[in-house]
Amino acid sequence: MKNFSNYTDYDKKDNLHFESKAVHGALGTEPLTGAVSMPIFQAVTYRHPALGESTGFAYSRLENPTRQELERTMAILEGGIKAFAFSSGQAANMAVFSLLNPGDHVLLSDDIYGGTFRIIGDVFGKYGIEHTYVEMDDLDAVKAAIKPNTKMFFVETPTNPMMKVADIQALSEIAKSVGALMVVDNTFLTPYFQNPLKLGADIVTHSSTKYLGGHNDTLSGIVVVKDNEEIAEKIHVHIKSHGSQLAPMDCWLLLRGIKTLPVRMDRHNENAKKVAEWLRTQPKVKKFTMLDLRITKIMRQPSNRREALEV
Repeated sequence: MKNFSNYTDYDKKDNLHFESKAVHGALGTEPLTGAVSMPIFQAVTYRHPALGESTGFAYSRLENPTRQELERTMAILEGGIKAFAFSSGQAANMAVFSLLNPGDHVLLSDDIYGGTFRIIGDVFGKYGIEHTYVEMDDLDAVKAAIKPNTKMFFVETPTNPMMKVADIQALSEIAKSVGALMVVDNTFLTPYFQNPLKLGADIVTHSSTKYLGGHNDTLSGIVVVKDNEEIAEKIHVHIKSHGSQLAPMDCWLLLRGIKTLPVRMDRHNENAKKVAEWLRTQPKVKKFTMLDLRITKIMRQPSNRREALEV
């Protein structure tokens, strides 16, 4: 079928800084009208030009121009081949865990987000998926927890809520040595501060409701696949079959939020430092938890310093 869509061509912008990628997105401007802000395409169905010809879009559960721009933008920012926009972070994680089969075993961070606890325990547990929680910053403990049927490492770093930090590169090497997928929940640092795919991870997930959106007005999730076309296709089949894709309006809100991501994350970091300085002077505070974001220019990887809060 001949495709007349101008949406098929886009620049991955490898020559641009992160800040420029976030502002311009995948297309830069909407190709049919020249709009510099991606329009909200609310249409569910699309009219083909003629028999055997297509605009590249047929039904919005399968493809939508606004969602496609968001997904391509996130693939660019994380450095993957394909991204998928979901109706929530929980929906995104559901898609990742659907890669497992009955009898498979997954290792998870011990201080993982509560919703992920429920997914793997209450939902996938009854389908025969085994799981073990482990302190991911203890590599010996991780190695000891591996089983012959371990097929996935699911690492949240830093964790929610205790801000535990894991060595993504070291864990990725361990996962690959046993033939397991390495999945990193990058919600708290975003691709601005941390690039798990560059450190060896196979898949990145986000609750984009939080820092990527940034305005408390969109419930959303993201999955980015590094370079495995087969895995990307499995996620694609999942999202179009389960109907868990993100709606056009929410996609637009997320695109808007991403434009200011670098500025907001820098300010979050500076504000956190000031709060930490104040807490250190308070006699009623025994200790506090804070991730020290001393960022390197190349990998955007945080240092492994962490302090705990106890009032």
